[in-house]
Amino acid sequence: MDRLPTSAAIINVPTLHATRENIAEYGVFIGTDVPNSGLPIPFYKGAVEEGHNLAFQYHEQAVVRTARIHPRPPEITWLERHLRMTQLFIGLGDAPLALVLGKPNHQRGASAPDLEDVRTFILPPGHGVMIHLGTWHDFPMALQRPVTVFTANSAEVVEALASQQGAEEMDRGDVFKIDIRQRTGKILRVSL
Repeated sequence: MDRLPTSAAIINVPTLHATRENIAEYGVFIGTDVPNSGLPIPFYKGAVEEGHNLAFQYHEQAVVRTARIHPRPPEITWLERHLRMTQLFIGLGDAPLALVLGKPNHQRGASAPDLEDVRTFILPPGHGVMIHLGTWHDFPMALQRPVTVFTANSAEVVEALASQQGAEEMDRGDVFKIDIRQRTGKILRVSL
């Protein structure tokens, strides 16, 4: 393992309130509207506005689970990406959450995110995002109080993460997880 740099530049990650437009290069915004509506299911006409299927992708078995997140320090230690899954995160309840996302760059063979493309997106209560294949991300962050997060994932990813012996970089089971400071010599910090 490489030695950590003795001093590291701090990068303050820009914070944005998530919209369908500003998050589009990172994932699909899940809000209260029904994008791509009009699926012709003949039941409940006038009472249900049906949307077409979201392009959720996964390898092998899909899993749906929840996690309770709590406020944590502003330094982002880890970012990960998945190349066989479009992970979905939705905040449940009445509290917002934050997601730190970096644009996909795996097509260029990159082994770390382009730090100038990393953003913190604040999602309103009850909203979420389905990230694109290869989008760099940290697990969602609570702002002022705990939030339950609904996530659609793959068994492959959950099993790889849960079987990890310690908090260290990993590259298995469709999880490529890196230590930002170790890989880039930079410290990512969010302001919530």
